[in-house]
Amino acid sequence: ENTLGILKIPSEDLSDSDNENKQNKLESGINNLTPDEEFQLAFDLLRSQKFDQAKEALNNFITKHTGNDLSGSAHYWLGEIYLLQKDYREAALVFAEGYQKYPSSVKTPDNLYKLSEALLKINKKEEACNTLTKFKKERKNHRLINKANNKINELECT
Repeated sequence: ENTLGILKIPSEDLSDSDNENKQNKLESGINNLTPDEEFQLAFDLLRSQKFDQAKEALNNFITKHTGNDLSGSAHYWLGEIYLLQKDYREAALVFAEGYQKYPSSVKTPDNLYKLSEALLKINKKEEACNTLTKFKKERKNHRLINKANNKINELECT
């Protein structure tokens, strides 16, 4: 047991048992999680910086729940992992797919903007400019519009 003065906290109370329970359920092959729970599990893995497990969970979610609205968000977070791992080509593919397949997802604008970032990292300036211009036309009031405009000016997109 760990002690804090007179307060004693059993070690088992220090673990994130809810996430561990979800992960154990998934790992043991019990597939009775709802799509929301599966997505949350994948997101929790991402937040815990278990990137390989998070990628696998997000890919499984996308494959299993192609019609679910959260699949657009799953693409976004999967793309973010690839960006963090400097796999820019794969990130671009994931962001593009998320943008195209899930136009009504809350992460559609983010997928489009991040696609431009990934394209720049693989020296596709013209494609990045086209993507930013598309973002600017489609998402005039989005929270990322100022970043998009600044990047268009910085890149001197025509």
